Amino acid sequence: MSQTLSHQQIEELLGAFALDAVDDDERDLVEAHLAGCPRCRAEVAGYRETASKLAHTGTRAPDGLWERIAESIEEAPPALNLAPVAPVVPITEATARRGRRSVSLRAVVTLAAVAAAVTAFLGLRVGELNRDLDAVQEALSAEGLQGAALAAMGDPHAENLWLRSGDGGHGVRVVRLADGTGYVVPEDLDALPAERTYQLWGITADAKVSLAVLGNDPDVASFKMVGRVLGYAITEEQAGGVVASTQSPVVLGWIDGPPPQQSLRRA
Repeated sequence: MSQTLSHQQIEELLGAFALDAVDDDERDLVEAHLAGCPRCRAEVAGYRETASKLAHTGTRAPDGLWERIAESIEEAPPALNLAPVAPVVPITEATARRGRRSVSLRAVVTLAAVAAAVTAFLGLRVGELNRDLDAVQEALSAEGLQGAALAAMGDPHAENLWLRSGDGGHGVRVVRLADGTGYVVPEDLDALPAERTYQLWGITADAKVSLAVLGNDPDVASFKMVGRVLGYAITEEQAGGVVASTQSPVVLGWIDGPPPQQSLRRA
């Protein structure tokens, strides 16, 4: 393969690199790129953290699963109905480029294939499979959001800010990319009653814009805000959030220091 790859080609290999699924030449090229690219290093770290969490979920196997596996192994295998052999088509460089996918897409396709094979082999009930797939999809969604937030934190051009409470006891990380995509990463916000929620606000020169309703026990969340922002704040509100807040911020942070007479209470 070529001894040089573009940044985009390297990005397409990061997921496979994190899972040690690249050949020696690709590994050398990726490692050389990572030495000078903090953004890609952060993305690889995110992939590895996600893979580690998914590999150690500690989920208990369904009742009777191992018995059904043993019974299936003892049964005679079904007759194979093989499709006609298709002619071999030479793989060109263009075909190889089209065949590359991100690690998240590979993970979803792999999970879907494994789920289908297990269903056919073990004869699991449709209801059980749907519940399992829903749980996996939810876990992948949460891990993907965390990985995206981690990658954004490693972007040298991103807007990074810590929001702090008045006594400095609470911290929330806010990061926003150049295209306006942002992530909020709560560190130690106390859980609220079910009827209450945290709400994220973007403070501009003439408005306080609601960016996200975070829930009563928030985790990583995303938001979209295009344009100049002076700072961010999180307030405690009634469940569902509000259009305009009259509450004092739980945490607050200014990008370039607080402007004169700026207060979240003033709409």
